[in-house]
Amino acid sequence: MKMFKRWLIRVGLLFAASLGLAMVQAPSAAAVRGIGISPTNQELTVNAGEKLSGELTVLNDGDTDVIYKLYATDYRVSGEDYAGDFTNDASKANVSAVSWFSLPSANASIKPRQQVKIPYTLTIPANASVGGHYAAVFVETVPPKNTSGSVINRVDRLASIFYIAVDGNLNQVGSIAELNVPRMQSLPPITGTLRVKNEGNVHFNADVTFTLESPFGKIGQPHNVKGEVLPGTTRRFAISLPPGSAIGLYKVTASVKYLDRTDSISKWTLLVPRLTFMIVAGSLLLVGVVLAWGSCDASGVRVVAKAFSWLSVISWYGRERM
Repeated sequence: MKMFKRWLIRVGLLFAASLGLAMVQAPSAAAVRGIGISPTNQELTVNAGEKLSGELTVLNDGDTDVIYKLYATDYRVSGEDYAGDFTNDASKANVSAVSWFSLPSANASIKPRQQVKIPYTLTIPANASVGGHYAAVFVETVPPKNTSGSVINRVDRLASIFYIAVDGNLNQVGSIAELNVPRMQSLPPITGTLRVKNEGNVHFNADVTFTLESPFGKIGQPHNVKGEVLPGTTRRFAISLPPGSAIGLYKVTASVKYLDRTDSISKWTLLVPRLTFMIVAGSLLLVGVVLAWGSCDASGVRVVAKAFSWLSVISWYGRERM
């Protein structure tokens, strides 16, 4: 028993020593670094040959000093989901807007919880093409050289998007390309997509409101999304609306405010769990088989054959979708 007690004491002392060493060696809480820019986007209407000035606000929402740099890039989009493309095409000065910007070139520092005003100058070429031109001004952090492990080093990059319209013969043309809502859905929420097309030479803002209703009235709250649609592109807006119940017939309506008008489009969809659909459809077909089997003529045989074909389709639907 005495040996066991001595062993227990030794183990306890060893554990206490290990815990104390770990506490001594534990590093202090790492400081957080962060950066922001405002406004995140802005729209400008300018004339060819014009020169104008403005300001951006850079913010430090972290705990330490931040060194940052500023630079401009072109802004495009890729695909209907509008993935940002910030590659430059400065060789075409009448189209690319990146060369129009004059920004402070040197790195600068900003104190914690502070903000600074950054001036910029925008010089529009005399031969700038009429229509939309798009650029981004980035603020990017520059990691400190010697941090001794007390700061989490990361590079943050945030942009302010410029939607610039060079005035002239602006052709503002847009339309709703498609409202895609599956006729049958098995799980909530009700989903789909709305596609808005810009066929002009300048951007426009699409203010989209999605609503859901059953044959008995509206359900839930409208869902609103907004976004710029660039010329020569189609932008896809995602739909996700919670229904009133897991089974029902619902109408999805999309109302789009753009170019000083409002267009609306609607689609109906049936929300029913796949297992429920299989049971109900299979039961109805079996009833039809039984009724058709009672008549021995050729038409009854054909009905039975069709019923079994539909049963095969339902079985395949269940295997593929569940």
